[in-house]
Amino acid sequence: MRIMQISKLGKVDKANYWYIIVNICLSAFSFLRSFVFMRYLDLKELGIISLVQTIFMFIGLLQMGLLNGGYRIISLGKKEEMERTNNTIYSYLAILLPIGIVFCLLSAQFNWIKDLTLTLLIISVVFGIFTLLNNWYHNMLIGEQKLREVNRANIVSYTLSALALPLAYWFGFWGGMAVIMIQPLAFVGLAMLRNKELMPTGFYFNVSYIKYILSFGFIPFLGGIFAVIYTQVERWSIDSVLGVEALGGFYLVFLYVSLYQLVPTSLNAIFFPKGVKSYSEKRYGDFKRILRYYYLMLVSYGVLIAIVTVLFLKPVVGIVFPNHLPGVNFVYIILPGLIMTSLTEPIGLILNSSVILKPMLVVSSSNMALNVIAIMTLISIGVFSLQNVAILRALSGVYILMAYFVVYLLIRKKLYH
Repeated sequence: MRIMQISKLGKVDKANYWYIIVNICLSAFSFLRSFVFMRYLDLKELGIISLVQTIFMFIGLLQMGLLNGGYRIISLGKKEEMERTNNTIYSYLAILLPIGIVFCLLSAQFNWIKDLTLTLLIISVVFGIFTLLNNWYHNMLIGEQKLREVNRANIVSYTLSALALPLAYWFGFWGGMAVIMIQPLAFVGLAMLRNKELMPTGFYFNVSYIKYILSFGFIPFLGGIFAVIYTQVERWSIDSVLGVEALGGFYLVFLYVSLYQLVPTSLNAIFFPKGVKSYSEKRYGDFKRILRYYYLMLVSYGVLIAIVTVLFLKPVVGIVFPNHLPGVNFVYIILPGLIMTSLTEPIGLILNSSVILKPMLVVSSSNMALNVIAIMTLISIGVFSLQNVAILRALSGVYILMAYFVVYLLIRKKLYH
């Protein structure tokens, strides 16, 4: 019986492996888009697009964990709560829109962002909120385990965006903006047409219910913020101490990390809804099997990537990006920490499923604090270098894995009743 159930999990994963492949292809397109922009847009136009995308990112922070918490609630599959949560998210976004427009008017009046016209400010805010809606539709479809729908919407929306790439050559900046905006518009439009049950049924903005959503989502959201803060401290430290060329020398590391994380992120989308639902229904046997299969997939992926990296990274970079060959050694250094960090994902699933979230906050905040202190120490004693930054990343992975393992040992007796 046990073998049959494990095989069943394998079958589910096989049915959804296209989700992982599609995500990898979409990431490849994102890099292609960046290269096209760098080729056909001048530095000022690239700078303005960077400002617009920065506003997108800032507006993304305004969700404060509602999307994270809503994702978990959707994964439970309780129709009444799903409807209430969906209405709450839509209502919150509807409230954000006029506030954002007021900000645009004030910014134009007082010249807060001097390089963006009022038109560009309004476009940035509107599409920043629309990007949140795009992310929410991703969450809803994944939470309902409709990965085929996600694949279909992603393929169509990114294909349209790819077909629009020549606009950057023909129309410059505004063509580039069109390429960026087409994808979320097409994704949400197709998702709405094919999944009408995801549309809101009314305005709902209850403070108590918002607190309920945030009880699941705020701490994971904060964990993401801490990671962003550490990344910014690291990059600005390299830029200010070693110079912008050194930051460019670390670009291969940034690129490698982004590519590595594609598969763990995709696996999380596959296993998270199943794990949360099985735990909430007290099907602990199924939950443990999901965890074991999840962990096995991550270990297999880590071993495979390590072998491929050691054998092929240096010759490939030597052919394609010869200027970045020095960065290969930095990748070798950070790789063990990267693998260790990914192996904590099943424990994160345990914590999210059992709603024991404070340990996540402790681990993420302490990891950020230790890394920032380490960077400041390296700078103060005059040994700040790219190699030492890479070593810090590796040690960070060791710390995160050890910390989560200790957390698991402390809470394991509370998990199954």
